[in-house]
Amino acid sequence: MNVTIGLNKDMDKAIEIVHGYFPDEETKIDNNIYDSRYIIDVNLDSNKSITYKEFSNSIAKAVLDIILYVYSEDIINRNLYIYREDLKVNERKEIAKISKELLLDRKNFLAEKEHIYMEIKDYLFNNTTILIDGFITFRLEGLDFLIDLAVEKGINEFTVEKEYREFIKILQYFVESQEPKYDLVNLVFEDMDYKLFDDKGNTIDKDFFSEIITEIDNTNISKDDILISTLIVIAPKRIVLHLDEKFKDEDVVKVIVNVFQDRVYTCQGCEKCNREIKVKRGK
Repeated sequence: MNVTIGLNKDMDKAIEIVHGYFPDEETKIDNNIYDSRYIIDVNLDSNKSITYKEFSNSIAKAVLDIILYVYSEDIINRNLYIYREDLKVNERKEIAKISKELLLDRKNFLAEKEHIYMEIKDYLFNNTTILIDGFITFRLEGLDFLIDLAVEKGINEFTVEKEYREFIKILQYFVESQEPKYDLVNLVFEDMDYKLFDDKGNTIDKDFFSEIITEIDNTNISKDDILISTLIVIAPKRIVLHLDEKFKDEDVVKVIVNVFQDRVYTCQGCEKCNREIKVKRGK
């Protein structure tokens, strides 16, 4: 049993992928260059324990991975260039990067990848040679749909991230325009709630927005919104976070770290804060 895989770019990555599916000595893998095309020959000794079904399944998976890891980036860039002229060059690059990451995540687009995998298997059932670039251009009907899904999701994630960055910039502007009302604020998270203390351990009223919120009767305003609003208004020179491991990835913590940046520290285990280190800025 043998299959020949031909491609016109990135031979090293393709060989790495093929070896990943055939790591043992039961399969012989050769490669060479013929007429400006890279050729990978995968040969299975008929006396070995791998069945034809196992061999053909692994070949189809390897070809799918070569398509995704070697060829998808060019297709994503082409689609963005042709169909999204409204985007700036740097925006296209960022969206392309996000889209490829989404595409290569094995948890995403399972049904679409399975459909392409079956297209590859059907082709290899009657052919022992597959020239991947030609196969993509003339035979692989499901790839464009998969790429379109990845790009659409990439654009959505880029838009959300762009809006988030703009939101953070606005909050940073508000903080910088405020006169600090406290040198130090200790922010303690406990039991899905939080408390604010000054440097002397006195409680800081965290609810002075309550009356306004009650008047406008906005049910969409959360405790997190109130906390961030409070911190922006009092604009402390330093914020020390006291929080358990379970709180560190909370959105409200990431917003505080991104908005207040170098003003944010984290407690390293004390009643209020005897030791402090800077928090690594989050996304």
